[in-house]
Amino acid sequence: MTHAVPQKAAALIARETLLPEGACVCAALSGGADSTALLLALRELGYRVSAFHLNHCLRGAESDRDEAFVRALCARLGVPLTVRRVAVACRAAESGLGIEEAARQIRYRLLAQAARENGCGFAATAHTADDNLETMLFHLARGTGGKGLSGIPPVRGNIVRPLLACTRAEIEGYLGALGEPFVTDSSNLSDDYTRNLIRHEVVPVLRRINPEAAAAASRLAGLLRQDEVFLESAVQAQLAQAADGGGWRVGAFLPALRGRMLHRLLEQNGAPMSAVGWRHIRLLEGLLASGNPSAVLSLPGGLEARREYGRFFLRREPRAPETPPETALRVPFSFPFRDGVRVHGEICKKNLVIHKKFNTFLIDCGTIDFDSLAVRTRRPGDRLRLNETGGSKTLKRLMIDHKIPREKRDLLAVFTDRYGVIAVEGLGSDCRRQAGGEMILQLSVEE
Repeated sequence: MTHAVPQKAAALIARETLLPEGACVCAALSGGADSTALLLALRELGYRVSAFHLNHCLRGAESDRDEAFVRALCARLGVPLTVRRVAVACRAAESGLGIEEAARQIRYRLLAQAARENGCGFAATAHTADDNLETMLFHLARGTGGKGLSGIPPVRGNIVRPLLACTRAEIEGYLGALGEPFVTDSSNLSDDYTRNLIRHEVVPVLRRINPEAAAAASRLAGLLRQDEVFLESAVQAQLAQAADGGGWRVGAFLPALRGRMLHRLLEQNGAPMSAVGWRHIRLLEGLLASGNPSAVLSLPGGLEARREYGRFFLRREPRAPETPPETALRVPFSFPFRDGVRVHGEICKKNLVIHKKFNTFLIDCGTIDFDSLAVRTRRPGDRLRLNETGGSKTLKRLMIDHKIPREKRDLLAVFTDRYGVIAVEGLGSDCRRQAGGEMILQLSVEE
């Protein structure tokens, strides 16, 4: 093993513990220089190798040429080969994804499937140091965070990248020394794709500044990945500390970790991270800092961020709740008011022992017009007087004062008659209606 490519691959495999000795590896094989070198280097290093080729059906006869080349190469080397043909452009249109992203998702899914079918515990892709540099520059141009700048990881799950320390020039030199041909994807020559523009216009300038730009980027990426591991552990610990009642305490989002904590919460709650950008994180930071105790923000993927006073919640946007209709009451009564909640009412004598619980209201029967007694949800103009010292207030004002979350306010049971509001779930009863006579109407709301 005298060439730099297998030597560097072996060193990276050992340093990053990518593969156990003699492992079975399924290599992604396009037929280009990088993937051809990957297949040959893995065989030279003594691994049991199979190959997977995806015909994207994007370049007509050229795609068929690549498939034929791969078939001939694997037949000559005696390497088991799995080939799949997928009309990627159609799949992209159906899913609403760009062609590059759709192709990437399909490629990784089918590669993993081929690895399983061939009994391989690992799958390998042919990313190089040049690919890593281009990826870092691409993320830099987008204004990414540290994770994006840390480039392509050598291992992710059971996907390994043994050529990540090798440059494209070293790859082509390796194939030339072996006399091995490869195919060239004509789309790589066009600047219509951002990555190609970076490759053809930006990277040559960097190499004039530093001929070892790819190696320098790899060192930087390694350092940043170390930082990411530490910061990720700090984020997870802080989120665990911040957890409170199904949400997180607003004050626990430390400025130094706040953006990362929010990013991790979005990821954990199923947000489509390809659609989440810097703007969304800044909006979430604004929500945390907002003076509005009930601020709400809609996010990609149908997620809703909500601040409820001192806590932050992230959940799927709820459908508009069905408002229970106004229901006339005939005492005694007991029936479901909304999902999981019942309302009850009965008349008791004053000297009867009553075990009062939260959301149980004792009302003087002499203050009630029983012909118009009803239960419903709040309406504009509803008012309630909770004590003798203060006047009546709107239910909206009282619910804010009592820190009732906004999404619950339109669901609460409101008992009324023709004189006005008698009692409200979560707030209390009108002080002018409270028990004083011989006969008491006991109203209750129970979950």
